[in-house]
Amino acid sequence: MKCQVCHAEAGADAAFCPHCGAKLAGIDSKAANPAAAPAVVEEGSGATAGAALGGRRRAVDVPEETLWEGRYSPKAMFGSILGAAIATLALLIVAGLLGDSDFWGVPLAGIAVIWLLVAVRFAHKRLGIHYKLTNQMFYHQHGVLTRVSNRVEAIDINDVTYVQGLLDRLVNVGKIRIASSDQTNGTLWVEGVENVQDVAKLIDKARRAERIRRGVSVESIGGGAPSP
Repeated sequence: MKCQVCHAEAGADAAFCPHCGAKLAGIDSKAANPAAAPAVVEEGSGATAGAALGGRRRAVDVPEETLWEGRYSPKAMFGSILGAAIATLALLIVAGLLGDSDFWGVPLAGIAVIWLLVAVRFAHKRLGIHYKLTNQMFYHQHGVLTRVSNRVEAIDINDVTYVQGLLDRLVNVGKIRIASSDQTNGTLWVEGVENVQDVAKLIDKARRAERIRRGVSVESIGGGAPSP
């Protein structure tokens, strides 16, 4: 039998998914296996008050498992590399038209600066950005000399959208917008994500599974979002 939420394999007589804790369809959880139902308690002053106020339920903890990890993709630099190539060609054409050998030092220096800036920008993003998605959290680390680590609980994620420009679609990269109720990272932009559509769906799938496990209502995912 497979779980309808996370598609993990479950035993034939299982009432709840062993991976995400969701109730398996077509099985009476109490009659089939009363001990398998995840114990839940309301957060707040008491179980009754929490339920009446729509409080969040806390399910029995499950092991945290990594679902996806990623860094800033080199493909996300396609636009910058293309722009640098065009600028390089333009400088070479100008230098060739002028035909002055003494002038060649200027365009060559300009070309060197252009590609140095591209290389530094890529190194900063590639080495300084790291993402990790688990069945409970989304982690975002950024910085090279000073590393800042942020995390958003999957249950707090309200909406997941992704953005792709024209060049991004050519190389299948983009950025993801995660809107959550987290006070520190209410809106988190995840840049340079390869296979962005699949990753966005994976994040939304994780939040749905965690909300079902914790007894919180599930909202639908958004489609696209305007670039900031």
